[in-house]
Amino acid sequence: MTERHTTKLTDVITRAGMAAWSIVGVFALLWALLWILGRAQVLIAPVVLSVAIIYILNPVVNRFTERRMPRFLATILAFTLFLGVLVLAGLLIVPSIREQTTGLGTDFPQIYEDSARQIEDISERTGFPVDIWSYEELESFVTDPDTQDTVIDATLARLGALTSGLLEAVLVIFVAPVLALYILMDLPRVRRESLGLIPAAHREEVRFVSARMGQAVGGFLRGQVFVALIVGVMMSLGFWLIGLRFWLIIGMIAGFLNIIPFVGPWVGGALGVTVGLVTDSVSTAVYAALVALVVQQIDNNFVSPTVLRATVRLHPAVVILVLILGGAIGGLWGVILAVPATAAIKILTGHLWRTRVLGQTWEEAAAESHVAPPEPVWKRRRAELAALVERGEAGRHVEEAPAAEPETTTVEDDPDMAEATAADESGP
Repeated sequence: MTERHTTKLTDVITRAGMAAWSIVGVFALLWALLWILGRAQVLIAPVVLSVAIIYILNPVVNRFTERRMPRFLATILAFTLFLGVLVLAGLLIVPSIREQTTGLGTDFPQIYEDSARQIEDISERTGFPVDIWSYEELESFVTDPDTQDTVIDATLARLGALTSGLLEAVLVIFVAPVLALYILMDLPRVRRESLGLIPAAHREEVRFVSARMGQAVGGFLRGQVFVALIVGVMMSLGFWLIGLRFWLIIGMIAGFLNIIPFVGPWVGGALGVTVGLVTDSVSTAVYAALVALVVQQIDNNFVSPTVLRATVRLHPAVVILVLILGGAIGGLWGVILAVPATAAIKILTGHLWRTRVLGQTWEEAAAESHVAPPEPVWKRRRAELAALVERGEAGRHVEEAPAAEPETTTVEDDPDMAEATAADESGP
C-alpha cells in the first residue's frame, strides 16, 4: 500500500471518528434535554403548543411583512385572524356539541344497560361468562356512604396530581399563546442573535441546516393540523350521513387524535361501531365501519403519505416504528414529538455524514441533499396521460398533413434572377 493510500485511509478513519463522536454528542444533548423536560413536565405542553402556533402563523406574518407592514402589527393581525377563526368554528360547532353531550348524559343509563347486555351475550357464546353490574347496582354503589368515603380519601390522596393537571391546563390555555405572540414579534431578532453566537466560519452552514430542520418540523406540524381537520370533517360527515348518534363528538375525537399520524380513523371507527351497536342496530355499526374504512384508506393512501413525504420525507413504515418507540420512551408526548424529532435527527445526521465522513463541503452536501419531494401518484398519472394524448395528437396531425410541394421560384418573384436574365438577354 502506497503512502498516499495510507494517508487517504487515515483521513477517512479520522473523519468517521469525528462524525461518530459528533452524532454521539447530538444524542447526548437530546438525552439531557429529555431529562430536563422529564423534570419539568409541566412546561412541555405550553412549549409544544406555542411552537405549533409559531409554525402555523409565521408564514402568515411573513406575508404581511412582505407588504411593508411592521412586524408588530403583522403579528397582532395574524393572531386576530387566528382567534377569529377559532371563535367562528366554536360558534358553529359548540351548539351541536352541547346538544349531543346533553343527549349522551340523558341516554347514558340505557346505553350502559345495552352495552352490558351485549357483553354478557358475547361472553356466554364464547364460553367465558361474565357478570356485569346493572346501572342501578352501579348507582347504588357510587351513592353508598362507605364508597363515598373511600372516593373522598382517594381524591384527597391525588389532590397534588389534580392540582398539577389544573396548573398545566392553565399554562396551556393562557401561557402558550402569549409565549407564541412574543416570540413571533421578535423572531427575526432572535434568529440574528442566535446565529451571532456561532463562529463566522460555520455560520452559513448552521443557518442552512437549521433552516432545513425548521422547514421539516414546521411543514409536519402545519400538515398534520390540515390532515386532522380533513379526517375530522370526513368522519363527522360520514357518520352524519348514516344517521349515527353523537356523530360530531366522534368525528372531532377522530380528527384530534389524527394529530398522531394514522391513529384518528381507527379510534373513530371503533367508537362509531360501538355507538352504532349500542344505540341503533348492527347495520348502523356496519355502515360506521365502512365509513371509517373509507376515511382510513383516503388518509393512509393519499393525504398522510403526501404530507409526510413532502415535509419530513419519512416512509410510513418508519413513521409507525418511531411512533411506537416514542410512546415507549415518552408516553403521549413521545408519540406526538416522535415524527418531527426523527425528521430533524435524519437531516442533522445526514449532513454530518456527508461533511465529516465523505469530506464534502457543506455547499456540496446541501446540493446533494436538496431533493424535490416526489409528486403524488395521481399527478404523475395525469402528466403521463397528458403526454400520451399530446403525442397522439401530434402523430395524427403529421399523418393528416399534405405532402409539402417543392418550392419553385419564378423570375418575377426574385429580383436578382430577373437582373441576371436581363443581362443574359442583352449580351455583351
